[in-house]
Amino acid sequence: MSITSGWLKKETSGAIKRFERRWVVIKGITLSYYKKDDASSAPLGEIELPGKRITQPPSADGVYKFDLIDRDDTCHFMCETKSEREKFIDAISSVCYAPFGGGMFGTLIEVSVRRERVHGGGTVPRVISQCIGFLDTPARIVENGIFRLPGNERTVKQLKMDFQEGLEPNLEIRCDTHTVASLLKLYLRVLPDSIIPSSLYEDFVAIILTYEINPNEGLNEMQHLLKRIPPTNFNTLRMLCMFLYKVQTYSASNLMDLNNLAIVFSPTILKNTSADHSLEKEMEDIQKLKKVTEIMIINCGKLFPSDRDLEDENELDLSTIDTDELKNMYQIKAIKLQVQSRELQAKEKELEELRAQVAQLTATVTEQGTVIKLSKNKIDSLEGYIERLENYWDRNGIDRPDIPPLPPPKPTGLNLVPIPPPKPTGLNLAPIPPPKPAGLNLAPIPPPKPAGLNLEPNPPPKQEEVSSPEPPVRRLARLYTMQQPLTRPSRPARFGNN
Repeated sequence: MSITSGWLKKETSGAIKRFERRWVVIKGITLSYYKKDDASSAPLGEIELPGKRITQPPSADGVYKFDLIDRDDTCHFMCETKSEREKFIDAISSVCYAPFGGGMFGTLIEVSVRRERVHGGGTVPRVISQCIGFLDTPARIVENGIFRLPGNERTVKQLKMDFQEGLEPNLEIRCDTHTVASLLKLYLRVLPDSIIPSSLYEDFVAIILTYEINPNEGLNEMQHLLKRIPPTNFNTLRMLCMFLYKVQTYSASNLMDLNNLAIVFSPTILKNTSADHSLEKEMEDIQKLKKVTEIMIINCGKLFPSDRDLEDENELDLSTIDTDELKNMYQIKAIKLQVQSRELQAKEKELEELRAQVAQLTATVTEQGTVIKLSKNKIDSLEGYIERLENYWDRNGIDRPDIPPLPPPKPTGLNLVPIPPPKPTGLNLAPIPPPKPAGLNLAPIPPPKPAGLNLEPNPPPKQEEVSSPEPPVRRLARLYTMQQPLTRPSRPARFGNN
C-alpha cells in the first residue's frame, strides 16, 4: 500500500483562523494529521478522501496552498515548496477521484488500470493510450522537436487535472503536438516507480554486456526478464516502445533519432533506486539506462510480439492484491455507490419539481381554456340576439338606428399621451456666433507685383478732336498773316490832324 507523509500547515477550525504545522499521513483512503511526526499516536483528526474535490488558489510570495472541498466543509492546507504541494496533490487526487476512474497521476500503472476497468478501460492507462493515439498521425509524428520542445504549460496542467478527475478531455480540439507530448512525459515522470520496476535494474543492466557479445542471446535473456514485470507494465512498455520506434524512423524530419529518444525516456522506463548517489555512479547509470532503452526500442518487434497480451481485460486476479488495498477498493466502491445514490436522489427530487411545474401549468391552461370557452359562448349568444333583432326590424319596416362605432378601448394603467420634451431652465440655447480672432486681419492680401515689370494695361489712344470746316475768307486771312513779317503795328493817325 502506498503511503505518503510529510509536514504541512493546516488551518485551524476555531473562531480565530491560523495555520499550524501538522504531520500528515495519507494511507489508503484516509488522510490523518498529527501534532508530532509519530503516526503510532492518536491522530488529531482524519479526513475521508473519496468524493472530495481539490482546488489550488494562486500562489503568492512563496505561499503554496491547496483546499479539500466537500459539501459540508472545506479544509485549507499550506506547503513550503511547490514540489511538496504537487506531491501531496497527486497523492490525494489518486484517492479522491478513484471512484470516478481518475487519480492516475502519481499512481502505479497496475492500480490505474484496475480502477479504469470499472469504467471500461483497457490494458494500459488511459492517458498513455490517448496521448499516443493523438501523436501517432502522419502530420504530428514528423513534427520538429517532438518530445524535445516543451508544450503550453497552462494547457498541460489543465489536461492533467481533467484526467485526474476522471474526465474525457478532447485532445483534438484543445492541444498541439508538443503539449500532448509534454503531458505524456509528465505522466511517466510522476509515476511512483519506473515502467520496469527498479528492483530489476541490476538484471537488465547485466544484459548489456551479453547483447554486445551476442545480440540474439541478449534479446532472449531480456525476453525472460520482461515476463517478470507486471502485465499492465508490460503492455504499457510495449505500446510506448512500438511508438518510439516509429518516431525514430522519421528522424530526418523530427530530428529525434534513437539516441535522443533514449535520453528522454530512459529515466522513466528504468531507474536505479540504490543508496549510492555519487556523481560518478549517476553518470554511469545514465549511460547504462540509455543503452537498455535503445535495445528495447530498436528490437521492439522481437521483444514485444503484437499478438501477445499478458493480461485478459475481463479477468482480475485478486490473489495478487494486498489485503488492505483490496479492502480500500471495496470501500471506494461503496463510497462510489453512495455518491451515485445521492446523485439519483437529487435527480428524483428534480424530477418531482418538474412534475409539479407541469401540473401547475396544466391547471393554468385548463383555467384559461374554461375562460375562453365561456367568452365564446357569450359572444355566440350576443350575435344570435343581434340577428333576431335585425330580423324583427326587417319584418316591421323599422329603420335601423344609426349606431356610431365604439371607440377603441384604452389600455388601463398606461398613459400613452406624448410627453413634451422638458424645457431647460436658465440655459440660453441661442446659437452662439463663432469667436473672431483678436489682432488678426483676415482680409485677402493682394498678390505682390513683380519689380521692373509694368503689367498695367495701356490706356487707349486719345482721339483727335475734329473741328468744324474753316470759312474761306478766314482761311485766306490766316494764310496772309503767316506770310507777312512780324512788325510792330503803327499807331493809327488821329482824325483831324491833317
